[in-house]
Amino acid sequence: MRGLMTGLCTDTEGPCKIPVFLMDVVQNALAYAWRLLLKEVAEGQFSICDEEEDTITERLYMILDEISTNHPEAIEGLSLFQTPVREGNLRNRTGNKLDCQPDLTFRPLRGQLVTRSSAMTAILVECKPIDSAHPIGGTYCKTGISRFVREDYAWAVDRALMLGYVRNICYLPNGLTYVLDSTTGQKEYRVKNRVASLGQTIFGDDVYSSVHYRGCDANPKTSKSPIALHHLWLKTEEPCENTRCKISLL
Repeated sequence: MRGLMTGLCTDTEGPCKIPVFLMDVVQNALAYAWRLLLKEVAEGQFSICDEEEDTITERLYMILDEISTNHPEAIEGLSLFQTPVREGNLRNRTGNKLDCQPDLTFRPLRGQLVTRSSAMTAILVECKPIDSAHPIGGTYCKTGISRFVREDYAWAVDRALMLGYVRNICYLPNGLTYVLDSTTGQKEYRVKNRVASLGQTIFGDDVYSSVHYRGCDANPKTSKSPIALHHLWLKTEEPCENTRCKISLL
């Protein structure tokens, strides 16, 4: 029988399975860090509305580092992870790209995943702003979800996380289903399972998932194992702008 310390994830065995409870820990940690960031905004120390994506992610990362290093007890299960990494270089599946940089990487401590190698087996987070200049279809999906579908990110695991910084008026799931349920979206993002609820973070943020085939094979039956993408959208106290994203009415 294979133990936690002796397992090996290979292409023939499929991607390493990320336990959902570890995803919950990461989602709760991000939601907590976001609320600490909102305190900085309220105190005039930071502006989510005016900053670029990378600046917001870097500040969120520093808050996560502070929590992980000094207050891991604030989030149940956070002590099961190493300190998060921002933009750590990883190769894609084919190896023709060696510097893929997911925004945040949460790597579980030894023994949490069934694998001999922790280099590629981690919870990868891709962060995207959501507003009129960064629409769901044009930014969140085209430069976010697509990276998981084409196996630039998270090709060695079965789950990953898309994190949205919502700066206008846009909600899960309808803002996302508008794109992924369309004929074009289903084809471009290789949708296997429609958007479905996964519950909430401990702070009440909705979490949804969508499942996507991976790789370039047009035939789903012969394509690589699908990936489940969790979607967590975090909002400002008040919208930065009054625009609304396009939504599905179904």
